[in-house]
Amino acid sequence: MPHPHRVPRTALAAFLLALIAACSSSGSKPDPEKQLAMHREFALRYYDGNDLARAEQQVDKALEIEPQDIQLRLMKGWIRQRRGTTRDIFVAERIFRDLVDTMDYRATLGLAEALERKGVLYSEASEAVASGSRPTEAPNPSARADELGREAHAAWRQSATWYEKTLEAKPGEFQAINGLQRVHALRGDYDQSLRWSAQLLEASQAEVAFWETKLAQPALSAREEARLRTLLTSSTRLQLQTHLHASALCVRVGRLEEALGHLESVIAIDPDHSDAYSRRGQVLKGLRRYQEAIASLQQYLRLSTHEFAHPDIQRAYELMSECERAQAPAGS
Repeated sequence: MPHPHRVPRTALAAFLLALIAACSSSGSKPDPEKQLAMHREFALRYYDGNDLARAEQQVDKALEIEPQDIQLRLMKGWIRQRRGTTRDIFVAERIFRDLVDTMDYRATLGLAEALERKGVLYSEASEAVASGSRPTEAPNPSARADELGREAHAAWRQSATWYEKTLEAKPGEFQAINGLQRVHALRGDYDQSLRWSAQLLEASQAEVAFWETKLAQPALSAREEARLRTLLTSSTRLQLQTHLHASALCVRVGRLEEALGHLESVIAIDPDHSDAYSRRGQVLKGLRRYQEAIASLQQYLRLSTHEFAHPDIQRAYELMSECERAQAPAGS
């Protein structure tokens, strides 16, 4: 969750602990404003460290002082979202719904993500009920599975709406564009998902170029260089993940040449990405480029860390055998 620039955590923690000690030793009544600042900063510190239980404790203490503080309520929503249990997702949805009228893009983004994940929960429940792996008290399990499936799609429709509202409030917000490519894929609208993938790739490529330009500047401090490299790594990872997402969807809709292009981009970004070679081999086989498919699958086998008996390894050998048979002269 974005937050303003702050002083170094170690210095801040020392100051806050000294403040607590001073209040305790003097016996004076703690200043609510100072306590609020203390709990807010400790909450951010724990959130940054992924200590979500302590982060929420600090947020709750701060909310006892200032119950309507929007930033604290947003943080509580994002803490619940990150914790990710079924109950947490429903709590996060309620928190963000209460905040969307503030027009803060983080509230609409949070609600969009909560609804996306709520849809996934309903979809998983639908599949479990339909397969019989999850008991249900409904007299007709099949009808109940269908009902859960409809609820999943209703949540995803709402999610798409709120991601779009996020983009209205903050054009170009990567998390919203990324959410739209995911949620349209979940809805089965692969063409729409691919359109958002294209937007995300264009934006992330521009961002990668921007960070690379910044890194090329002379006389960067070690701290600034480390910060820029972290940002570059994040943008590059998003690019890679988007290419993988798009390649899978292109395969689903039969656009194999496009899928191949995305996988080539993944390999250009990360030449040791074993899964990309496996996927590329399958796509090349579909394009009847059998020798290239075999070479790609062999590279996958060289890079993979799986044991020989792993299903993915066995599948790679099967695909290679199929390619070799397809290349063999008729009747041989």
